[in-house]
Amino acid sequence: MEKLIKRYWKWLIKNECVIAVILIFLCEFFLRFYQIDTRNPFGYDQVDNAWAAKSIVVDHQLPLIGMPAKANSGIYVGPVYYYFLSIFYWLSNLNPIASGIAAGVTSIFTFWILFYVSRKIFSKEVALIAVFINTFVLQSIFFDRVQAPINFIPSISLLIFYVLYKIIKGDVKKIIALALLVGFYFNIHFTAIFFPIMIILALPFFPRTKETIRYIFISIPLFLMWILPSTISELQRRTEYSSFSSYLETNYHGFHLRRVIQLAGDGLIQFNMYLFNEKLYWLKFIALPLFFLMYIYKSISREKLVLCYLMLLWFIVPWFGFATYKGEITDYYFAISRFIALMIISYFFARMWMIKNIIPKVIVLGVLIYVAVTNIINFIPNQDGGVAKAEREVQQRIIEGEKIKYQQGVPETYIYYYLMRKKGINVY
Repeated sequence: MEKLIKRYWKWLIKNECVIAVILIFLCEFFLRFYQIDTRNPFGYDQVDNAWAAKSIVVDHQLPLIGMPAKANSGIYVGPVYYYFLSIFYWLSNLNPIASGIAAGVTSIFTFWILFYVSRKIFSKEVALIAVFINTFVLQSIFFDRVQAPINFIPSISLLIFYVLYKIIKGDVKKIIALALLVGFYFNIHFTAIFFPIMIILALPFFPRTKETIRYIFISIPLFLMWILPSTISELQRRTEYSSFSSYLETNYHGFHLRRVIQLAGDGLIQFNMYLFNEKLYWLKFIALPLFFLMYIYKSISREKLVLCYLMLLWFIVPWFGFATYKGEITDYYFAISRFIALMIISYFFARMWMIKNIIPKVIVLGVLIYVAVTNIINFIPNQDGGVAKAEREVQQRIIEGEKIKYQQGVPETYIYYYLMRKKGINVY
């Protein structure tokens, strides 16, 4: 028995990272899937997505464009997200709960991408702390549970960052992956326009070889493959209102230093959710330079300088880009840099943990436990909403003999269609 215990203990010590990440993942799974029928919102955008999935699954209509890139702009992102979502509606026989399941599956993808990239760039300690924080922070939980294409922004952006970093280090074959990822992002959100700028600013550091040029030419059609459907659709319905150039002329006000300063808080806003308290938000203004100093303190290398440069691009380009834009700006527009901010914060905690003293370790553990406990306490209270509540209300209206007329973006409309379809009655 004693030998068995010792053997088991040695296995635990040897595989502590695997055990830790599995335990964190189980918490991630619970916090993203728990009561998806009552907690996950099913609002205007989710209803619009549900109808798009229905058109693919039932009507076999294959859209060439996706959601509006910006409300009332006449500009649309690509349709790939609709096809992704239609898989879940097909599997659930058009049940609106597919919205919550799709959001949960996306969060699982995000979890493993964050862990993989953080470990590859830094260490297992940074990776574990990063996924731990992202799993328990309440804002992150809510973000992951709202089914929308923006769920992919942090993870795909981080993958693009990592692939670009690997290319600069010499792995030019990843230019193909870069083209595919950027092309996919153009089907997710209009902030994709920042990636060509970042890539151009990173080009001087690409390996100057014939192989690099060859992979660039190979990657061009792979990128165009992602944007071709929406480009064709745009050309077919081209009007002055739907013109990208027209929208740009209306909302571009030029580059002004004063506007850049005004948006400084927004440019670094992704640090906020990982600073845990509003009184600590000011730390976001020193987080980047402090990271750079700590990261290159003992040794300066091209690899480290390149990483710092790319991190700077991920904050500066969206920040300066939106400084030229006079339209409405929302915080998730800067989600491109969310996981870069998280890796920086996690790096600080990991450095504290590696100090050969019990006090820093106690501080790190104390902060992480505090974050987990307080956010779980705030999350757990029961809620009565989402698809479940709307479905009960629609069921009652059906019993009362009411016919619900179609209204765009209204949850009851889609749920009425779904419930009547289950009875074999086609409406709308």
